[in-house]
Amino acid sequence: MGKKLLILGSDFSTIHLVEEAKKMGVYVIVTDLMETSPTKEIADEAWNISTTDIEILIKKIKEENIDGILAGASEFNIENCREICKRLDLPLYCSSDNAWEVSRNKRKFKDLCLKHGVRVAEDYHLNDELSEDSLKNIKYPVVVKPVDKSGNRGMSYCNNKEELIEGYKKARAISDNENIIVERQLKGGEYTSYYVIADGEIVLSYYTSMHHEPEMAENLYSIEYISSCHLKQYLEEVNEPLIKVFKDAGCKNGIAWSELMYDNDGHFYALEMGHRFAGPGIYAVHEKISGFNTYKWMIEFALGKEHKKSDLPKPLDSAYIKCAGAYDLFTTHEAVVDKMEGLDEVLKLNNVVIDMPKRQGDSVRKNVNMGIVKIYGKDCEEMCDTIKKVNELLTITDDSGENIYIHYTDFETLRKEYKEGLRQFAVIDKE
Repeated sequence: MGKKLLILGSDFSTIHLVEEAKKMGVYVIVTDLMETSPTKEIADEAWNISTTDIEILIKKIKEENIDGILAGASEFNIENCREICKRLDLPLYCSSDNAWEVSRNKRKFKDLCLKHGVRVAEDYHLNDELSEDSLKNIKYPVVVKPVDKSGNRGMSYCNNKEELIEGYKKARAISDNENIIVERQLKGGEYTSYYVIADGEIVLSYYTSMHHEPEMAENLYSIEYISSCHLKQYLEEVNEPLIKVFKDAGCKNGIAWSELMYDNDGHFYALEMGHRFAGPGIYAVHEKISGFNTYKWMIEFALGKEHKKSDLPKPLDSAYIKCAGAYDLFTTHEAVVDKMEGLDEVLKLNNVVIDMPKRQGDSVRKNVNMGIVKIYGKDCEEMCDTIKKVNELLTITDDSGENIYIHYTDFETLRKEYKEGLRQFAVIDKE
């Protein structure tokens, strides 16, 4: 038997960690309280031990001679992973307490951005009483959010005083430290920049844009795809200062990313950073168009390989011709999944990778992500054609036969952005 890897939790992205580790000849164990999950089903071994049962896990890890531990996109599970690895002296990419704190605290991240010249949205400083005096200078619309939550939890878009007060209360209720940010609402496209780190050296690996159907909620994105639009400007204005932010925070190894808005004023504004896997798990298809395997990179480190600067991928400095994206299947309404048909047909497509944790019989809430179809192709047109095929083949309905997931159909926007990215790098001429 080869080395043993323990993965904490069955959240998005962990299934790809298991698949990659097994390709590497690693014996993989997954633990959480789920009786079954797609991740546990393909693992070599599954434990029904909570990721919060630190003492039990430590005892079990010693007994089973586990060589390394990883978590997916869940901050909660990474926090537990950090404690276990530190106590057992196991490899830990996010070993810096400060880097981890900055990645979880939007306020501290904003402060570092201001220090290094990365634009952030203007803040409004309110007292907890929300007095008339503290509210009088607010220019709407604004965004209200807790400093310590990810995935848009506790966030509200507010157009007037009444909405702000309600949003503030909502953010306070979900925040662990009751520290709330109120800032100017940015208007424009949302982007995520992905970085790879080795021995303190940090390089931009790729860059994605977010897209949603026009009628979807502002904070729900059906499509995240690897883009080149505004990338030239990003490289010129944001990349190096943001790398300084990561270095100042203390990021030494592993991966990091940052979400940004490209505001209507023609500038990027940083929103937050992560020192972990990002939710959509686009890493699985990025490898198909770049050759760099992020999952393998993280597994190697967890099992004791000390990456050197020479191991880093070539920094992104030009447009991608090939295309890849993640199609998030958000629910249209609260329901029970009665039928899920066509998944086997989607799996037969030669350019898709699927992470589908929801199954027939599962209950789902409105605006919940049921699964992610990751797509790659020779260009944007092939990616769009594949999304259309997914919409045609995959049927997910409730007991009344009503469709449950939001179909993405705004292909013209994807094509336009793709072509604009190529123009900006002079890959194609202006039309």
